[in-house]
Amino acid sequence: MAKRRRELGLFGQPISEAGDQEIVKVVKLALRLARRHMADHAHKFAPKKFTQPQLFACLILKAHMGCTYRRCEELLILMPSVREAIGLEEVPRFTTLQAFADRPEILALIDGVLASIGRAVCKARPQDAALDGTGLEVTSASAHFVSRAGRKRTRFVKVMLGVLCATVIPVSLVIDWGPSHDMKQAWTLRRKMMNTCTPTVLWGDGAFDCEAWHKANWEGWGVPSYAPTTVKSADGRVNGLYRNTFQIAVREYGRRWTCESVNSGIKRTSGNALRSRKENTLFAEAALKVAAYAIKV
Repeated sequence: MAKRRRELGLFGQPISEAGDQEIVKVVKLALRLARRHMADHAHKFAPKKFTQPQLFACLILKAHMGCTYRRCEELLILMPSVREAIGLEEVPRFTTLQAFADRPEILALIDGVLASIGRAVCKARPQDAALDGTGLEVTSASAHFVSRAGRKRTRFVKVMLGVLCATVIPVSLVIDWGPSHDMKQAWTLRRKMMNTCTPTVLWGDGAFDCEAWHKANWEGWGVPSYAPTTVKSADGRVNGLYRNTFQIAVREYGRRWTCESVNSGIKRTSGNALRSRKENTLFAEAALKVAAYAIKV
């Protein structure tokens, strides 16, 4: 049994797959993780041309390549090794992929996939975590064009991430509309992370300067959290036990920047603009970018 365990990766994949090309490894792992959280078919009368995990792997390929649904269909036609890795006998139409991404349960599936990654990684190596938010554009128009046109961007898709610092992997996320204060999504993100892992320390920027937040983490969760104190009273005093303690700089606070690295990595590899138009598909597209990055890493 010990020998068999050594031959398998963190998620049960054969070590022999380590020599596969990156795209093949990504879709294989996406397929394996999706099978943990969903049945092959939504109901007994569903068409049997493709399984749900196969369609999810195709969406991860789309997010990984930063392309459109039509382009994803073309890539699958041109990549027999990827089709073989997913187990496709024929290529799904771009409308099939779009309809699957439009399902309301796709975000719950991505949460489950990220949770599986987080549990496996933290079981092998307990580590710190950092929280932060970033924005994805809902238009491909450049900031310069918008400015010259005399318009202002009033909203964007906000992605709040929980990232493991040592492995630089996102393990939880919340998708919402921005701009908004990070604490609006922080409690939901914390609840998801509690079901995924127990970090040794939870790092945050000045937006997490909240006594209720620190008390819930230190006393309720048993996880030390840290955020620099940014708000002080007129006389210079800082209210709250934990907030007052955090006036002293902590050398390890630099680990928080791993979350910024993940935000940058997602945008550089799959783009910072979303192509969808409806809210649910916009949110799904943003979440798939995060899932693809986590699976790739």
